[in-house]
Amino acid sequence: MRRKFFAFLLWTICILVTCTASAASSVTDVNWGVDKFNVLRLVVDISENTSYNVSVIHDRELQIKVAGALGSKVPRRGTVKSDLANTFIVDRDNKYVTVRVPMNKKVQRSEVKSFLLKKDASTGRPPRIVVDVTTNKVKNASMKYGATSVRRPAVKPSKTPATPVGNRINFATTGGLKGKRITIDPGHGGSDPGAIGPRGNKEKTSTLLIANYLKQYLVSQGAIVSMTRTTDVDVYGKFASAKNELQARVDVSTRNRADAFVSIHHNANNNRSIGGIATYYYPKSGYDYKLGNAIQKKLAAASKMRNMGTQQANFYVIKRSYIPAVLLEIGFLSNPNEEAKIASSWFQKTIAKAVFDGLKEYFGG
Repeated sequence: MRRKFFAFLLWTICILVTCTASAASSVTDVNWGVDKFNVLRLVVDISENTSYNVSVIHDRELQIKVAGALGSKVPRRGTVKSDLANTFIVDRDNKYVTVRVPMNKKVQRSEVKSFLLKKDASTGRPPRIVVDVTTNKVKNASMKYGATSVRRPAVKPSKTPATPVGNRINFATTGGLKGKRITIDPGHGGSDPGAIGPRGNKEKTSTLLIANYLKQYLVSQGAIVSMTRTTDVDVYGKFASAKNELQARVDVSTRNRADAFVSIHHNANNNRSIGGIATYYYPKSGYDYKLGNAIQKKLAAASKMRNMGTQQANFYVIKRSYIPAVLLEIGFLSNPNEEAKIASSWFQKTIAKAVFDGLKEYFGG
């Protein structure tokens, strides 16, 4: 009898703990995205880890059922720009929040993947339930895919806190350069020299010179330019951690409500014969590839270097920027011939003009 009593007591405690954990959590936001492979992603932000269930009803409606409360700022209905779905609806009952997504075609449960992302301390993003629908996935990446409704999370401040600019990420992509806000990030600086060529030329020096020329071109056309650094300094602080330093650069674009972010770098390799020019992007805003490709075409034509193309990469500053962002690798400092070019003012001006022309094309100027 005593054993049964303790078993019942333990079961009761487990139920109470589970209910308490679920009750402590709440849904704080619902977002969606479509990547370059046409995978539809639904993201449900939650305040605390909690239980959830994903199901497909009659092959025509995706449901994400989350244990917990519903935050007051969560939209009860939203638009989805995907060939799979046009809208989502958020319902609430006593114990659960259900996100319903009516589908435009039949979806199999095997085509739906889900996972939980932990809280991201570096960006302040809360735990998230992520659901990917691969029904219309394509094998080859396409420019026509790529869109998002993602809201800006609270950004962990650098030494100078970013000014809040609202929930939604608003950035312009058309209308010419006049009035566009552009953040230029000269790579490295201060205690971090970056790559150093055989002749001693430092990456931090030439990236700043190119950035200054680029700023002049942009300002002459009415653009509003912010720089992550204007002198040979660390952005966050001397000998800061890599994450703090890189996040501080992203924060500059956040504070200045930038429409585009351009990070300037040079490459290096142990093989000194390797050379070329490349542009990197991370597909999170729907316009990152378009921005990168416009700039890369101009860079390749103007520099006469080997065209390494517009490539996807996981670099911190372009991934953590919630606006269209690119990272440019302008030649190899380890290559003596390219080092000589990079150190010359005519080449720096040529590169700056090419980036300017790419931005002008991107904004439709």
